[in-house]
This record gives sequence, C-alpha cells and structure tokens, in this order.
Amino acid sequence: TKFKSLDCSIMELADDIAYAVHDLEDAIVMGIVNPHQWQQDVVVPLQHIEDSWLKHEIHTIGAKLFSNQHHLRKDAIGTLVNAFVTAINIQIKPEFDEHLLKYHAELELDFATTLSVLKQFVFKYVIRKPEIQMLEYKGQQIVMELFDALSSDPLRLLPKNTAQRWQKATDNNLNAHRVIADYIAGMTDDFATQLYQTLFMPQSK
Repeated sequence: TKFKSLDCSIMELADDIAYAVHDLEDAIVMGIVNPHQWQQDVVVPLQHIEDSWLKHEIHTIGAKLFSNQHHLRKDAIGTLVNAFVTAINIQIKPEFDEHLLKYHAELELDFATTLSVLKQFVFKYVIRKPEIQMLEYKGQQIVMELFDALSSDPLRLLPKNTAQRWQKATDNNLNAHRVIADYIAGMTDDFATQLYQTLFMPQSK
C-alpha cells in the first residue's frame, strides 16, 4: 500500500464507503441488524471522536436508518455518503517525486475512524453470518471448479477470443493461467452459475 497511486487511493476509498454504507442499508432492510446493535457497536465506540457534527449526527442517522419510512432511511444513507466524500483530503507524500504516487487521497481522522467502525459492524453482523458464509463458500467452489475445468482443456472450453489470448500467452512463455483467471473474474454471478451448471449438471444445456 506504500506504492498506492492517487487514482487507486480514490477508488479504494469509494469502495470502502460503498461497502460500509450500502451493505449497512441492505442489512437494515433485511432485518439482520437492530437499533440495539447499532447503539452498542457504532454509537458507543464513536463517543470519543472530536468532530462535534459527526458525533451528534451519528445519533440522528441511527434513528433515520431504523425508521419505517423509506425516505428517512435514504436521507440517512445520503448524509453518510456525503459526509465521507466531503471529508476526503489530498495528502502529499514527500518521499515520492512522481505525481501519481506523491499525491494520496485520505479521509480526515474522525471520518476514517467512523468508516472503520461501520465496516467492522457490517463484517460482524452481516459478512460473518453463517447464511452469508455459506453463499460465499458456494461461490468459492464455483470459481475454483470453473478454473480447474477451463484449465484442463482451454482450447476446447474457452470462448474463441479468450482461447486465442491463452494460446498467445502460452506461445510467449507467459502466465497463460492469468488469461483464464481474468476471464472468470469478468463473469457476473449469474453467468458463472450458468456456466457451472452447463459444465457439471447433466440436465443443463
């Protein structure tokens, strides 16, 4: 991470914000988390931050998030996203001369702390939930078995363009397995599942 470029640092922050905020909203809508857990795992740990607006707003946001009124929940989500985005500053790393490495996007300390607390909250109550872990395990098995199958006979099973890239990589003594990995990485969940069923389920076409 020391050599993270400016655009990479921006994308990483955007990903973290989306992960923390929108997974939180999904968890609330699905009834996975409740106001007591929010108070205990989010509000209490943030009582030590210095930003007075954020410390006060976290109470208001909680009330809106767990409201039965859809527009209030959306307003709270919008407030969180806006707060994080506007708290991003560009820092200078003097040890680098190259601009893409010299400049780095970072959240202000209190907002970085808040984002971390939200991510931990989602991880604890959503990501680690057994039902979610089962889905993740299933996805891992699909990805690994697709890779094994496609690697066993690439010219036969890969689409024409991908097979040509695989052959070119092989001919040039490059990592041809990367071509297959990139092909799988570009699949949607539905496409990967359908391909898995086509390859491994007798009744599928």
